Amino acid sequence: MSDITPLPSLDHAYRGGPETFEALRSRIRARFETLSPHLQRIARSALEQPNEFALRTTVSIAAELGVQPSTLIRFAKEFDYSGFSEMQRIFRHRLIEGAADMREQVYATQAARPPADLSILLNGSIDALAASLEELRRTVSVSELSSAVSMLEAADHLYIAGLRRSRAIATYLAYGLARSERPCSLLDFGGGMASQQVANMKSTDLLVAIAFPPYSEPVVDVVVDCHLSGKPVLAFTDSPQSPLAKHAKLAFFVDNASTGQFRPISGAIALVQAMVSGLGRAEVRKAPS
Repeated sequence: MSDITPLPSLDHAYRGGPETFEALRSRIRARFETLSPHLQRIARSALEQPNEFALRTTVSIAAELGVQPSTLIRFAKEFDYSGFSEMQRIFRHRLIEGAADMREQVYATQAARPPADLSILLNGSIDALAASLEELRRTVSVSELSSAVSMLEAADHLYIAGLRRSRAIATYLAYGLARSERPCSLLDFGGGMASQQVANMKSTDLLVAIAFPPYSEPVVDVVVDCHLSGKPVLAFTDSPQSPLAKHAKLAFFVDNASTGQFRPISGAIALVQAMVSGLGRAEVRKAPS
């Protein structure tokens, strides 16, 4: 067998040079659903934390993700790289080549940008939130809302999972449930106890999971753990293709606008308010005939 390293395939190399990070990211997203669970875990981390992929060693990345270093190599080969080190160069080039250019671009844009019209920004934010609420009004199923209220009411204990922009929704839900005197707990991702909390859940408990793209890996992991152990999941997410929706007993699709610097959470907040307000009211739990 020859010791010569083969040239990169045309699938990830171009006549003008090696594959760009954006091109690789697009391929990972396109292939995500076809990957095994371990490779999906690596893919999520690559998409969400590209700097970590660029700067850390193979061993430390594998340890962080709970996989073997050989699994990282297999992941790279899935995308036609000879090994993980070759793929890692794409992430490093993104930092080396992009940092200075990005700083210059930001400075140039700021210098040329006129002072912000705060009234326009305010109205734009209000319009985005209102649009999300109107979309919820058009698409929410009263029958499914009734089922969700019944799930919340029947659970012995409610566990709530949400990170990043979903953390505000999770915290608001916990607040509403506590005010309604319902036993509930926010999963302790920061303290590293979330997986143990899920392991301690009973089949009569309920996990309410909230996540939007890019789906937070720790939230996806606890949802999968609950599903595999037969514990029910109620999800707030963006689409039926979401990893939360695929493992949930019931899922609501809200706040899925893809434009704007800050995506709205108004739809999810309104849904939380409706669910919590419906607790203890037998008449609202009856689906219309």
